[in-house]
Amino acid sequence: MAIKELNDKKKWEDFFHSFERRTFLNSWNWGDFRQHLGNEVWRKAVVINEEIRTLFLVARVNSRKGSFFLLSHCPVSSSKESFREAIEEVVLMARKEKVSFIRIAPICERGSFEEDILNDFGFTISPSTVFPIKSLELDLTPDEDTILSGMRKSTRYLIKKGLKDESIKVLVSGDIKDLNLFYNLQIKSAARQGFTPFSRDYLEKEFKVFSRDNQVSLVLGYHKRECVAGAFIVFWGGKAFYHHGASFSVSNKVPVSHLVQWEAIREAKRRGCDKYNFWAISPSDDPNHKWSGLSCFKKGFGGKEIEYADTRDLALSKKYLLTYWFEKLRG
Repeated sequence: MAIKELNDKKKWEDFFHSFERRTFLNSWNWGDFRQHLGNEVWRKAVVINEEIRTLFLVARVNSRKGSFFLLSHCPVSSSKESFREAIEEVVLMARKEKVSFIRIAPICERGSFEEDILNDFGFTISPSTVFPIKSLELDLTPDEDTILSGMRKSTRYLIKKGLKDESIKVLVSGDIKDLNLFYNLQIKSAARQGFTPFSRDYLEKEFKVFSRDNQVSLVLGYHKRECVAGAFIVFWGGKAFYHHGASFSVSNKVPVSHLVQWEAIREAKRRGCDKYNFWAISPSDDPNHKWSGLSCFKKGFGGKEIEYADTRDLALSKKYLLTYWFEKLRG
């Protein structure tokens, strides 16, 4: 068994494509995006008899709360032995780099061997809520009529109603000039819904990196020529991901957001994707959860719920306590 740097994009992507549980956070371009954010990045492989058994991307994040290692939806592994080897390597790297903690957002299921191994190394449940622990994926292999028939009755009705409304237009754009429209819409959404939006710089860097391989689109919804809803969609590994969204309410009777999602689904089918991932939904059916309304909206389109193991942290310095309580109190 050996651990090697992997600098071959095709080998990297081919390995992840062989796993059903994959997201664009496993992509080569996600690593490039982290570099554009100013993170130092390592792409590593656990190799047994010249065969790749585990891959993981480590990003060193330097923030106001100190430096830490971030592993997003990895390591991904085909065996317990190689996964354990990967975690051991990450811990050794972290101590060498003198970061204050390691944060791993696993892509594995709850109760998996990966979760058991993280427990063995002393990882504890993180206070971070950045990564979803429950998601929703819609099967795109049926035809459009069948997909529509699987939706909630009210969602299906609003889509059909919106398609007849000549005051509503939905456009799919790959032009970075349209990012300003989306960003300004997100600012309005954040002010109304009380969340912290991603910066213009963050969105631009993500858009530019994934644009290189034609892996991103903005789906923009207009009502009477005013942009009132949008979706930032990443296409990777045969899946489409609704990574960012924004909307400015016109009226509950004007279903622009529903048409934006429907057009994003249709665009994913046109690109040959077999899954549409709605990203995060609330971890429970609690009506008071901050994502409750958005989750209800997403679930109206149908799909299968996916659960992930909790994000976990390994403290390596007393500085981690500041991070823990800051994130815990912020919720």
